[in-house]
Amino acid sequence: MKHVLIPTPDVNSEHGVVTAWFVENGQWVEAGTDLVEVETSKAVLEVSAPDSGYILQLGALKDEVSLTAPIALLFDDIDSLKAHQASLLAAPKPESPVRASVKAIKRAEELGVDLSSFDGSRLITVKDVEAAAFVEPDYKDMPSPLTAPEGVQRILIIGAGRGATQVIDIFADRPEQTAVAIVDEQRGKWGELIDDVPVVGGPDRLTELYEHGRFDAVVVAISTSVAARRKFRLMCEQAGIPLANAIDRTAKIATNVEMGEGNVICAFCHIGTATQIGNNNFFSAYNSFDHHNVVANDSSTGPGCMTSSRVKLGDQVRLGTGIHIEPGVELGDRVQVASGATIVRSVPADHVVKTKIVTTVVVPGR
Repeated sequence: MKHVLIPTPDVNSEHGVVTAWFVENGQWVEAGTDLVEVETSKAVLEVSAPDSGYILQLGALKDEVSLTAPIALLFDDIDSLKAHQASLLAAPKPESPVRASVKAIKRAEELGVDLSSFDGSRLITVKDVEAAAFVEPDYKDMPSPLTAPEGVQRILIIGAGRGATQVIDIFADRPEQTAVAIVDEQRGKWGELIDDVPVVGGPDRLTELYEHGRFDAVVVAISTSVAARRKFRLMCEQAGIPLANAIDRTAKIATNVEMGEGNVICAFCHIGTATQIGNNNFFSAYNSFDHHNVVANDSSTGPGCMTSSRVKLGDQVRLGTGIHIEPGVELGDRVQVASGATIVRSVPADHVVKTKIVTTVVVPGR
Protein backbone atom coordinates (compact mmCIF):
# COMPACT_ATOMS: atom_id res chain seq x y z
CA MET A 1 0.00 0.00 0.00
CA LYS A 2 1.36 3.41 -1.01
CA HIS A 3 0.10 6.84 0.03
CA VAL A 4 -0.82 9.47 -2.56
CA LEU A 5 -0.07 12.89 -1.09
CA ILE A 6 -1.22 16.33 -2.23
CA PRO A 7 1.54 18.75 -3.30
CA THR A 8 1.59 21.66 -0.86
CA PRO A 9 3.46 24.66 -2.26
CA ASP A 10 0.56 26.82 -1.03
CA VAL A 11 1.97 27.08 2.49
CA ASN A 12 -0.78 29.41 3.64
CA SER A 13 -3.51 26.78 3.22
CA GLU A 14 -4.06 23.71 5.38
CA HIS A 15 -7.03 22.23 3.58
CA GLY A 16 -8.67 22.16 0.19
CA VAL A 17 -11.77 20.91 -1.62
CA VAL A 18 -11.87 17.96 -4.03
CA THR A 19 -13.09 19.44 -7.32
CA ALA A 20 -12.54 16.51 -9.72
CA TRP A 21 -11.52 12.86 -9.84
CA PHE A 22 -10.02 11.76 -13.16
CA VAL A 23 -10.07 8.02 -12.39
CA GLU A 24 -12.62 5.61 -10.94
CA ASN A 25 -12.35 4.07 -7.48
CA GLY A 26 -10.62 0.68 -7.74
CA GLN A 27 -9.15 1.43 -11.17
CA TRP A 28 -5.60 0.39 -12.12
CA VAL A 29 -3.47 3.50 -12.77
CA GLU A 30 0.03 3.90 -14.10
CA ALA A 31 2.67 6.08 -12.47
CA GLY A 32 2.23 9.69 -13.58
CA THR A 33 -1.50 9.38 -14.27
CA ASP A 34 -3.52 12.46 -13.29
CA LEU A 35 -5.72 11.34 -10.38
CA VAL A 36 -7.49 14.22 -8.69
CA GLU A 37 -7.78 17.99 -8.54
CA VAL A 38 -7.88 19.79 -5.18
CA GLU A 39 -8.59 23.52 -4.87
CA THR A 40 -7.29 25.71 -2.03
CA SER A 41 -8.06 29.36 -1.44
CA LYS A 42 -5.26 30.37 -3.83
CA ALA A 43 -4.24 27.42 -6.01
CA VAL A 44 -5.54 24.45 -7.97
CA LEU A 45 -3.44 21.39 -7.08
CA GLU A 46 -3.39 18.54 -9.59
CA VAL A 47 -2.24 15.25 -8.05
CA SER A 48 -0.57 12.54 -10.11
CA ALA A 49 0.10 8.90 -9.19
CA PRO A 50 3.57 8.51 -7.65
CA ASP A 51 3.53 4.81 -8.62
CA SER A 52 1.35 2.26 -10.37
CA GLY A 53 -1.45 0.42 -8.56
CA TYR A 54 -5.14 0.02 -7.85
CA ILE A 55 -6.52 3.26 -6.41
CA LEU A 56 -8.67 3.71 -3.32
CA GLN A 57 -10.03 7.26 -3.07
CA LEU A 58 -9.99 8.79 0.42
CA GLY A 59 -11.98 11.90 -0.40
CA ALA A 60 -15.24 12.27 -2.32
CA LEU A 61 -16.10 15.04 -4.75
CA LYS A 62 -16.63 18.36 -2.89
CA ASP A 63 -15.15 16.97 0.33
CA GLU A 64 -12.91 19.27 2.41
CA VAL A 65 -9.59 17.43 2.84
CA SER A 66 -6.39 18.06 4.76
CA LEU A 67 -3.35 18.92 2.63
CA THR A 68 -1.12 16.87 4.94
CA ALA A 69 -3.12 13.62 4.78
CA PRO A 70 -3.20 11.10 1.90
CA ILE A 71 -5.86 11.76 -0.72
CA ALA A 72 -5.73 8.17 -1.99
CA LEU A 73 -4.00 4.81 -1.52
CA LEU A 74 -2.42 2.57 -4.16
CA PHE A 75 -2.40 -1.24 -3.90
CA ASP A 76 -0.40 -3.82 -5.85
CA ASP A 77 -3.44 -6.04 -6.32
CA ILE A 78 -7.22 -5.67 -6.15
CA ASP A 79 -7.59 -8.20 -3.32
CA SER A 80 -5.43 -6.05 -1.03
CA LEU A 81 -7.57 -3.03 -1.85
CA LYS A 82 -10.80 -4.89 -1.07
CA ALA A 83 -9.35 -6.22 2.20
CA HIS A 84 -8.43 -2.70 3.26
CA GLN A 85 -11.90 -1.44 2.35
CA ALA A 86 -13.44 -4.20 4.44
CA SER A 87 -11.28 -3.28 7.43
CA LEU A 88 -12.40 0.34 7.18
CA LEU A 89 -16.06 -0.71 7.08
CA ALA A 90 -15.56 -3.02 10.04
CA ALA A 91 -13.93 -0.32 12.20
CA PRO A 92 -16.25 0.83 15.05
CA LYS A 93 -17.90 4.19 14.43
CA PRO A 94 -18.21 6.72 17.25
CA GLU A 95 -21.74 7.01 18.63
CA SER A 96 -21.72 10.81 18.42
CA PRO A 97 -19.22 11.89 15.78
CA VAL A 98 -17.87 15.41 16.20
CA ARG A 99 -18.58 17.67 13.24
CA ALA A 100 -16.10 20.54 13.09
CA SER A 101 -14.41 22.58 10.39
CA VAL A 102 -10.71 21.98 9.76
CA LYS A 103 -9.90 25.42 11.16
CA ALA A 104 -11.99 24.73 14.27
CA ILE A 105 -10.13 21.45 14.89
CA LYS A 106 -6.77 23.24 14.64
CA ARG A 107 -7.94 26.06 16.92
CA ALA A 108 -9.20 23.52 19.47
CA GLU A 109 -5.75 21.90 19.52
CA GLU A 110 -4.12 25.32 20.07
CA LEU A 111 -6.47 26.23 22.91
CA GLY A 112 -6.78 22.77 24.50
CA VAL A 113 -10.53 22.53 23.91
CA ASP A 114 -12.18 19.07 23.94
CA LEU A 115 -14.45 18.94 20.89
CA SER A 116 -16.34 15.92 22.23
CA SER A 117 -17.96 18.20 24.81
CA PHE A 118 -19.92 20.04 22.08
CA ASP A 119 -23.42 19.29 20.87
CA GLY A 120 -22.89 17.17 17.73
CA SER A 121 -26.08 18.35 16.03
CA ARG A 122 -24.34 21.14 14.07
CA LEU A 123 -20.95 22.03 12.65
CA ILE A 124 -18.51 23.42 15.24
CA THR A 125 -16.84 26.68 14.17
CA VAL A 126 -13.71 28.56 15.28
CA LYS A 127 -15.95 31.05 17.09
CA ASP A 128 -17.52 28.20 19.10
CA VAL A 129 -14.08 26.90 20.10
CA GLU A 130 -12.80 30.33 21.16
CA ALA A 131 -15.94 31.01 23.19
CA ALA A 132 -15.51 27.70 25.03
CA ALA A 133 -11.85 28.44 25.74
CA PHE A 134 -12.30 31.99 27.04
CA VAL A 135 -11.18 32.54 30.61
CA GLU A 136 -10.44 35.97 32.05
CA PRO A 137 -6.65 36.29 31.75
CA ASP A 138 -4.49 36.60 34.86
CA TYR A 139 -1.24 38.40 34.10
CA LYS A 140 0.28 38.51 37.57
CA ASP A 141 2.84 35.81 36.70
CA MET A 142 3.69 37.17 33.24
CA PRO A 143 7.20 38.45 32.55
CA SER A 144 7.64 42.22 32.33
CA PRO A 145 8.66 44.07 29.17
CA LEU A 146 12.38 44.65 28.75
CA THR A 147 13.99 48.03 29.33
CA ALA A 148 16.07 49.99 26.83
CA PRO A 149 18.65 52.80 26.99
CA GLU A 150 17.39 56.36 26.75
CA GLY A 151 16.87 57.46 23.15
CA VAL A 152 16.15 53.95 21.85
CA GLN A 153 12.62 53.43 20.52
CA ARG A 154 10.99 50.61 22.49
CA ILE A 155 8.82 48.42 20.24
CA LEU A 156 6.03 46.07 21.29
CA ILE A 157 5.49 43.35 18.68
CA ILE A 158 2.04 41.89 17.98
CA GLY A 159 2.30 38.22 17.00
CA ALA A 160 4.68 35.63 18.46
CA GLY A 161 5.12 33.62 15.27
CA ARG A 162 7.98 33.54 12.78
CA GLY A 163 7.26 37.12 11.74
CA ALA A 164 8.36 38.26 15.21
CA THR A 165 11.79 36.74 14.69
CA GLN A 166 12.07 38.62 11.37
CA VAL A 167 11.25 41.94 13.04
CA ILE A 168 13.64 41.28 15.91
CA ASP A 169 16.36 40.45 13.38
CA ILE A 170 15.76 43.81 11.64
CA PHE A 171 16.22 45.60 14.97
CA ALA A 172 19.46 43.69 15.63
CA ASP A 173 21.10 45.93 13.01
CA ARG A 174 19.20 49.08 13.99
CA PRO A 175 20.44 50.23 17.40
CA GLU A 176 17.90 53.07 17.46
CA GLN A 177 15.06 50.52 17.83
CA THR A 178 14.62 47.43 20.00
CA ALA A 179 11.85 44.95 20.78
CA VAL A 180 10.90 44.98 24.47
CA ALA A 181 7.79 42.76 24.51
CA ILE A 182 5.50 40.59 22.40
CA VAL A 183 1.76 39.95 22.72
CA ASP A 184 -0.16 37.10 21.10
CA GLU A 185 -3.72 35.78 21.19
CA GLN A 186 -2.54 32.18 21.74
CA ARG A 187 -2.28 31.65 25.48
CA GLY A 188 0.09 28.75 24.99
CA LYS A 189 2.75 31.24 23.92
CA TRP A 190 2.40 33.48 26.97
CA GLY A 191 5.53 33.51 29.11
CA GLU A 192 7.77 32.25 26.30
CA LEU A 193 10.89 34.01 25.06
CA ILE A 194 11.21 34.72 21.34
CA ASP A 195 14.87 35.52 20.67
CA ASP A 196 15.13 36.69 24.32
CA VAL A 197 12.05 38.95 24.03
CA PRO A 198 9.23 37.97 26.43
CA VAL A 199 5.66 37.21 25.38
CA VAL A 200 3.83 39.18 28.07
CA GLY A 201 0.21 38.17 27.38
CA GLY A 202 -2.56 38.97 24.95
CA PRO A 203 -3.34 42.07 22.84
CA ASP A 204 -5.74 43.26 25.55
CA ARG A 205 -2.61 44.42 27.43
CA LEU A 206 -1.71 47.01 24.78
CA THR A 207 -3.47 49.98 26.38
CA GLU A 208 -2.37 49.15 29.92
CA LEU A 209 1.30 48.73 29.00
CA TYR A 210 1.31 51.86 26.81
CA GLU A 211 -0.33 54.01 29.48
CA HIS A 212 2.29 52.80 31.97
CA GLY A 213 5.07 53.83 29.61
CA ARG A 214 6.43 50.34 28.95
CA PHE A 215 6.82 50.82 25.18
CA ASP A 216 6.80 53.61 22.60
CA ALA A 217 5.25 52.07 19.47
CA VAL A 218 3.89 48.87 17.95
CA VAL A 219 4.88 46.69 14.98
CA VAL A 220 2.42 44.04 13.75
CA ALA A 221 4.60 41.03 12.86
CA ILE A 222 1.82 38.85 11.42
CA SER A 223 2.49 38.28 7.72
CA THR A 224 0.08 35.42 6.95
CA SER A 225 -3.24 37.19 7.63
CA VAL A 226 -4.04 40.61 6.20
CA ALA A 227 -7.32 40.59 8.13
CA ALA A 228 -5.37 40.27 11.39
CA ARG A 229 -3.02 43.06 10.32
CA ARG A 230 -5.97 45.36 9.76
CA LYS A 231 -7.64 44.34 13.03
CA PHE A 232 -4.59 45.17 15.13
CA ARG A 233 -3.85 48.42 13.25
CA LEU A 234 -7.38 49.62 13.99
CA MET A 235 -7.07 48.48 17.60
CA CYS A 236 -3.93 50.59 18.03
CA GLU A 237 -5.50 53.53 16.21
CA GLN A 238 -8.54 53.50 18.50
CA ALA A 239 -6.29 53.33 21.59
CA GLY A 240 -4.04 56.16 20.37
CA ILE A 241 -1.00 53.88 20.18
CA PRO A 242 1.49 54.75 17.40
CA LEU A 243 2.91 52.28 14.90
CA ALA A 244 6.58 52.15 13.94
CA ASN A 245 8.31 51.10 10.71
CA ALA A 246 10.77 48.21 10.84
CA ILE A 247 13.06 48.59 7.81
CA ASP A 248 16.03 46.31 7.20
CA ARG A 249 19.26 48.22 6.58
CA THR A 250 19.77 46.37 3.29
CA ALA A 251 16.51 47.74 1.86
CA LYS A 252 16.76 50.48 -0.78
CA ILE A 253 14.28 53.32 -0.28
CA ALA A 254 14.59 55.66 -3.28
CA THR A 255 14.05 59.41 -3.44
CA ASN A 256 10.57 60.93 -3.23
CA VAL A 257 9.08 57.84 -1.57
CA GLU A 258 6.13 58.56 0.73
CA MET A 259 5.67 56.03 3.51
CA GLY A 260 3.24 55.72 6.39
CA GLU A 261 3.80 53.89 9.69
CA GLY A 262 3.84 50.27 10.82
CA ASN A 263 5.48 48.85 7.70
CA VAL A 264 7.82 45.86 7.90
CA ILE A 265 10.34 45.89 5.04
CA CYS A 266 12.63 42.88 5.05
CA ALA A 267 16.08 42.33 3.58
CA PHE A 268 17.03 43.49 0.06
CA CYS A 269 13.70 45.10 -0.77
CA HIS A 270 13.58 47.96 -3.28
CA ILE A 271 11.05 50.80 -3.10
CA GLY A 272 11.36 52.82 -6.31
CA THR A 273 11.25 56.58 -6.66
CA ALA A 274 7.92 58.39 -6.20
CA THR A 275 6.27 55.24 -4.81
CA GLN A 276 3.62 55.72 -2.12
CA ILE A 277 3.43 53.17 0.71
CA GLY A 278 0.55 53.37 3.17
CA ASN A 279 0.42 51.92 6.69
CA ASN A 280 1.00 48.51 8.23
CA ASN A 281 2.25 46.53 5.21
CA PHE A 282 4.59 43.52 5.44
CA PHE A 283 7.08 43.10 2.57
CA SER A 284 9.12 39.90 2.68
CA ALA A 285 12.70 39.73 1.39
CA TYR A 286 13.66 40.60 -2.21
CA ASN A 287 10.48 42.51 -3.07
CA SER A 288 10.76 45.28 -5.65
CA PHE A 289 8.09 47.95 -6.07
CA ASP A 290 9.30 49.98 -9.02
CA HIS A 291 8.83 53.71 -9.59
CA HIS A 292 5.47 55.48 -9.18
CA ASN A 293 3.72 52.55 -7.51
CA VAL A 294 0.98 52.86 -4.88
CA VAL A 295 0.51 50.34 -2.05
CA ALA A 296 -2.36 51.11 0.35
CA ASN A 297 -2.69 49.56 3.84
CA ASP A 298 -2.52 46.20 5.64
CA SER A 299 -1.09 44.18 2.74
CA SER A 300 1.43 41.35 2.91
CA THR A 301 3.75 39.66 0.42
CA GLY A 302 5.90 36.60 0.16
CA PRO A 303 9.55 36.80 -0.98
CA GLY A 304 10.50 37.72 -4.52
CA CYS A 305 7.49 39.79 -5.60
CA MET A 306 8.19 42.36 -8.33
CA THR A 307 6.06 45.11 -9.79
CA SER A 308 6.72 47.32 -12.76
CA SER A 309 5.84 51.01 -12.82
CA ARG A 310 2.44 52.55 -12.00
CA VAL A 311 1.12 49.47 -10.24
CA LYS A 312 -1.53 50.04 -7.58
CA LEU A 313 -2.36 47.68 -4.70
CA GLY A 314 -5.47 48.25 -2.59
CA ASP A 315 -6.00 47.48 1.08
CA GLN A 316 -5.38 43.98 2.47
CA VAL A 317 -3.82 42.57 -0.69
CA ARG A 318 -2.08 39.21 -0.14
CA LEU A 319 0.69 38.19 -2.54
CA GLY A 320 2.35 34.78 -2.48
CA THR A 321 5.97 34.10 -3.48
CA GLY A 322 7.63 34.97 -6.79
CA ILE A 323 4.88 37.13 -8.32
CA HIS A 324 5.39 39.53 -11.26
CA ILE A 325 2.99 42.40 -11.97
CA GLU A 326 3.05 44.24 -15.31
CA PRO A 327 2.96 48.07 -15.69
CA GLY A 328 -0.23 49.92 -14.85
CA VAL A 329 -2.00 46.92 -13.28
CA GLU A 330 -4.32 47.57 -10.33
CA LEU A 331 -5.23 45.01 -7.66
CA GLY A 332 -8.38 45.89 -5.72
CA ASP A 333 -8.95 45.59 -2.00
CA ARG A 334 -8.54 42.10 -0.51
CA VAL A 335 -7.21 40.53 -3.72
CA GLN A 336 -5.19 37.34 -3.16
CA VAL A 337 -2.56 36.17 -5.65
CA ALA A 338 -1.10 32.66 -5.61
CA SER A 339 2.65 32.06 -5.77
CA GLY A 340 4.27 32.11 -9.19
CA ALA A 341 1.60 34.18 -10.92
CA THR A 342 2.30 36.80 -13.57
CA ILE A 343 -0.40 39.50 -13.53
CA VAL A 344 -0.92 41.28 -16.86
CA ARG A 345 -4.30 42.90 -16.26
CA SER A 346 -6.11 44.48 -13.33
CA VAL A 347 -8.01 42.40 -10.78
CA PRO A 348 -11.18 43.75 -9.08
CA ALA A 349 -11.67 43.77 -5.32
CA ASP A 350 -12.39 40.52 -3.47
CA HIS A 351 -11.05 38.26 -6.23
CA VAL A 352 -8.44 35.51 -6.06
CA VAL A 353 -5.77 34.79 -8.68
CA LYS A 354 -5.00 31.06 -8.61
CA THR A 355 -2.28 29.06 -10.30
CA LYS A 356 -2.51 25.44 -11.41
CA ILE A 357 0.10 23.24 -9.79
CA VAL A 358 0.83 19.71 -10.99
CA THR A 359 2.63 17.10 -8.90
CA THR A 360 6.22 16.42 -9.94
CA VAL A 361 6.72 12.68 -10.32
CA VAL A 362 10.19 11.26 -9.65
CA VAL A 363 10.98 8.14 -11.69
CA PRO A 364 14.17 6.06 -12.01
CA GLY A 365 16.63 7.29 -14.61
CA ARG A 366 17.36 5.17 -17.62
